[in-house]
Amino acid sequence: MRTRLVLLAVALLLAAGAAVAVVDQGIRSEEDRALAGCAERAEAAAVRADQVMGSMADYIRPVIAVRPSLWSLMEDAAGDAQAPVAAALRACRDVDVLGLHRAHVREKAAYVDYLVARQANLTAIRADGRVAGELDPALARLRDAAFDDAS
Repeated sequence: MRTRLVLLAVALLLAAGAAVAVVDQGIRSEEDRALAGCAERAEAAAVRADQVMGSMADYIRPVIAVRPSLWSLMEDAAGDAQAPVAAALRACRDVDVLGLHRAHVREKAAYVDYLVARQANLTAIRADGRVAGELDPALARLRDAAFDDAS
């Protein structure tokens, strides 16, 4: 009788473990899909911001030394680039991941950290277009952390 109880207990524990594993895999799959959407939006917003800012920089570069007032065009471009970055940031913040899924937690944090920094960078450029002419190594590191593993 005792052997049957032990076997029954082991069988129940194995069944419970298998059920937990199946549920966890389903949660991980949902997180994977949500993070993929976040990554797609974040990268698209990053590329769009780079295109807008880069195009304007290319446009004003030849004459900025003689017409410094053109930095205001960078301010306007930064304003145009902010909406997609803000939307991607909201989408990524809305992704729910379980704390015990450490890789997903790190992935989400990398996207959010980059988007927060990019948003702050664009806000600074909007306030003073000359900021666009400064290198931001911290922003570059955050971008690498977010997108090097995603590609």
